[in-house]
Amino acid sequence: MTSTTGLTAIPLAVLVLCTGCTETRTSNPERTAEEQLLLSTAVDRAVDEVTLNLPKGTRVFVDASRFEAYDKSYAISAFRDRVLESGAHLVSQVNDAQVIVEIRSGALSTDGSKTIVGIPSFDVPIPLAGDLSVPELSLASRRQRLGVAKVGYTAYWRESGALADRTEPVQGVAGYQDWEFIGFGWRSGDTLITGEVPDSLPS
Repeated sequence: MTSTTGLTAIPLAVLVLCTGCTETRTSNPERTAEEQLLLSTAVDRAVDEVTLNLPKGTRVFVDASRFEAYDKSYAISAFRDRVLESGAHLVSQVNDAQVIVEIRSGALSTDGSKTIVGIPSFDVPIPLAGDLSVPELSLASRRQRLGVAKVGYTAYWRESGALADRTEPVQGVAGYQDWEFIGFGWRSGDTLITGEVPDSLPS
């Protein structure tokens, strides 16, 4: 004869085991934080080389209609910041401007390369079974990632169309190299993500 107490204990035990179990949902955007930091840091360094030579208080409209690139919103904002820093005044309507600053991008992207001393990974075809992937066997390796920005501008008087100011294209670079030697690794170059990740979040 089955005990009623025993039958009751089974669902209670399951309930106790399930209590406190949580599932955290995570999502991964298409582009990594590392890539975005490489690009934005390269933009910062390029725009830092830009000097706008206009009379203080000049009303300026930034024309970004020909500025096409990844992270263009950040780059455009960096240019606008530079205009304000020069002492000019930004306007939101082209007809309110004395000078139009047309900005352009020659490059705004990332690049990467890897060099190893050893045997790179390769695939071995297996009849009727597909390919067998053989992992990389290296004594030493170097992996490099770069963010490169090349920007420039031309400024002209709105009413006459005459040249007001211009700059030769300037370039900014951000990047790092990951080195590995017999299982030991280190990084040189930019430290893009600063600060320490906390062990736990405040409750």
